[in-house]
Amino acid sequence: MFEPAARKAQAPGRADEQDASPSERMLMAIEMIGLRGPLTYKELERALRLSKAATWRIVATLREANWVCFRQNGRLIALDPRVDEFFAAAHFADAEFMDVAEVITEVATRHQVHIDLYSPNRRGELVLQETSRRVTNAAPVHDVTDENMFVAVHAAMTPPQLERHLTQAAAEVDGENRPHLTLGTARRRIQQFVGYFWGPGGKYLGVSVRGKMGTATVIRISAKANAVRPDLLAQAYASLSVLLTGKVESFGAGRPSVDMP
Repeated sequence: MFEPAARKAQAPGRADEQDASPSERMLMAIEMIGLRGPLTYKELERALRLSKAATWRIVATLREANWVCFRQNGRLIALDPRVDEFFAAAHFADAEFMDVAEVITEVATRHQVHIDLYSPNRRGELVLQETSRRVTNAAPVHDVTDENMFVAVHAAMTPPQLERHLTQAAAEVDGENRPHLTLGTARRRIQQFVGYFWGPGGKYLGVSVRGKMGTATVIRISAKANAVRPDLLAQAYASLSVLLTGKVESFGAGRPSVDMP
């Protein structure tokens, strides 16, 4: 459904024990629990590639600082509710997508297409974060989203991220967006999602993208002058997939068929 965009050089939290400082190891642990949800000691040990003793020391330090807590009689290590709230509120990070913005501009220029990147805010609304268009008062970029874009951005989230996001957003969202924010419905849609989608009439192509820091986004590629060019959009998709290698955690899946937009 959703595959890595390249054999990335080194995943977050995958540094060898001797290569990371104590503070870096603690941040890695927080990141792992934040992205994957509550973990056992053994699961955290494997995720961080640390020794049993080092993992115990990290967890003890984090617990003393009230950054993590235990569940199921100490079997699972979870984020403290206050820290978990931070992960629920986090969205698009400028530093995370600095390189992505450069690639978007390059591919848009090469293939003569528009490329827009959206990510959800705390209310569950998709907000335009990056674009290759010239944004002016005379020619604004309209934040037009559809059902598939919500599915795409939810598919880019890890299960804990999705649950946090939908729980938080459902408490604040208005009635118009509420249908997109049911956890069970979102999970069913994601199971059928292949990592990309065609807009009505093949006028644009959307793709799920997860940043290296875990930010879920959807990229929308569209032809200029509202033209219908599935072949051009598929070529831009392929270029993005190659050029974003190592810059994002995951990018779509496979290559779209221009025969079935």
